[in-house]
Amino acid sequence: NEYTGVWCIKAIEKQRESLMNECDDDTNSKGDKNPINVFKDYPSLDIDTLLANPMAYMANKRFIDTDLNREFSMEKLKRVKVDEETMELCDIQQEFCSEDDATLSSLPHEAIRAREIETILGPKFTESSAPNGDAAYPDPLMDIVIDLHTTTANMGISLIIPEGDAWMSAAAAYVLNKCKNEYGYDNVQCCMHALPKRQDRMNLSSCGKHGFTIEVGPSPQGVIRHDVVEKTEAALHSLLEFLHLRNLELEKGDDANEKSVLDHLREIYPGGIVPCYRSAPAVRPGELSGKISWPNDPENPNFPAVMVHKSIQDRDFEPLRVGDPLFVSLDGKVIPYDGSHGEEVHLIFVNEGGYYYASSGTGIGVAVKSEFDWQTGYFVIESDDEGVNEEVIIEEKDSYE
Repeated sequence: NEYTGVWCIKAIEKQRESLMNECDDDTNSKGDKNPINVFKDYPSLDIDTLLANPMAYMANKRFIDTDLNREFSMEKLKRVKVDEETMELCDIQQEFCSEDDATLSSLPHEAIRAREIETILGPKFTESSAPNGDAAYPDPLMDIVIDLHTTTANMGISLIIPEGDAWMSAAAAYVLNKCKNEYGYDNVQCCMHALPKRQDRMNLSSCGKHGFTIEVGPSPQGVIRHDVVEKTEAALHSLLEFLHLRNLELEKGDDANEKSVLDHLREIYPGGIVPCYRSAPAVRPGELSGKISWPNDPENPNFPAVMVHKSIQDRDFEPLRVGDPLFVSLDGKVIPYDGSHGEEVHLIFVNEGGYYYASSGTGIGVAVKSEFDWQTGYFVIESDDEGVNEEVIIEEKDSYE
């Protein structure tokens, strides 16, 4: 029910149809500007679209059984065995027909749909190619998976990338600058997850060789807002433009006498340093990043037993310090922040509607201000007053658990 992304991919398919019919369709024209056709404007890219959860979309729900964007971990994907017989039973572009298989029918709809998507975009792993039985990690079919999301929280245009991916870090740096300085949007930021290995991430974009998530808000669930669509398309088109420009440069070879898109980034970000927010490490299974969880109502796990304090509502990315108001209980008591994630943190996804669901991980996201080097994709290392390097990198885990 995040309809913005659905609108955007329908618009892309409309552009494909327009190009194939060799006709001009100006229904999406914005004033005097010519609308972008991604196939005309970025011809070096081979672009496909995928509606992740058709059943939930038709029902106007976040999901049918469980949060799809938490079903792409190795452990969960392995529950669904994929073979030729399985694929013959199902229409992999629409719904997964699990009713005829007892094992499949016992699993949540999104668990099966996730494995289906992984076969289309991935593979993320394969068990058969490793002689010792361990999973091996082949190159996936898709070079880049761009996941389009909206949030009910006041996140503006948030560009979410994983640590350690220099290609996506450079892309995020380009998009960040273009959205701010050319499109004129103020509330634009990069968020980086400290999970360098895509096998350790359980979100959909980890199925591709590279993953990039565009998250725009605030927007209600099940609603299409023109301004939110425009912001999403601004980020998406900026990303596609970066990829296309770099493709052209690689095709003809970097010309020392001509400024490349990477040279442009070097001018914008001296030393390669880009400001970002580093998500806190997850402490609960099934979460991509850390959250300040709230207690749930004993009768309904999807209903909070406290509400978000008004002083932090709509103040995503602003600092929260120990003792600041955080929640309000049913009896009106103010519950302050107790420092569980540090003396000062920055809240993200504040009162996000999707995080009322237990399968999505309830609570408020937590991040800290940081910087990354777009040339390496890693968080920078700071030096203290004595000249000792202090790592501001979250230690890489062997596995998500």
